[in-house]
Amino acid sequence: MNICIDVGNSTIGIGVFKENKLIERKIADTNLDYTVEDFYEIFKKPFAVALDDEELVNIIYSSVVPQINGNLLMAIKKFTDVEPLLINPKTVTDLAVDVDNPSEIGNDLIADLVGAKEKYRFPCLIADLGTASKILLLDESGTFTSCLIMPGLTLSAESLSNKAALLPEVPLTMPKSIMASNTLSAMNAGIIYGHADMILGLTKRYEDELGYPCTHILTGGGAVYLKDILQNDFVYDQNLNLDGLNIIISKNIKEE
Repeated sequence: MNICIDVGNSTIGIGVFKENKLIERKIADTNLDYTVEDFYEIFKKPFAVALDDEELVNIIYSSVVPQINGNLLMAIKKFTDVEPLLINPKTVTDLAVDVDNPSEIGNDLIADLVGAKEKYRFPCLIADLGTASKILLLDESGTFTSCLIMPGLTLSAESLSNKAALLPEVPLTMPKSIMASNTLSAMNAGIIYGHADMILGLTKRYEDELGYPCTHILTGGGAVYLKDILQNDFVYDQNLNLDGLNIIISKNIKEE
């Protein structure tokens, strides 16, 4: 059994893998105020599944929120003595990288790229929609060469309502139509369809400059709002990050 934990700015993803198959998945909100006991409650069911019928073998932990790492890791120790594999520059990923500052690549992006390279081959463009929306490029040689970063859907909605005095807060929902006829639906449809068209436009720009087509992959918490709109252009994979972390475990076991 493997447990994969991904801590993002908005959500925490936990996946339990048995023989490389995801058998349990849980998503929780990221909260800087969570205590050790809060994390213990979040992890209770996934760890119960992992420890149910055999000894837990591996844990991998990826985080872009260092403020909560201490309490979260202490919660893990309440379940098992297995030392988590923390992604760092020495972690084996077999990922070729050709960018200006490789040390700037977030652990979440590394997991996306490893998962995409293993599951979909290359070239591919990965749209990961979280607090920030990212587009990642694996070129025709399987090398990570470029990334775009934009405000995510939730940030866009919050910014609009916070900066425009007469506009209310808007709950993001799947718009029924582009033909909005009131303020809330106008904001919602504008943000979601606008984001979808931005993703489509940027992937086209990438392919125009590359000179060849790529497989398009859609993932991340915000992807649920766009998956139907983009279904003809993107493969929706909600577990890409967790799959990538599980693959990284296997690559590091082989090195031991």
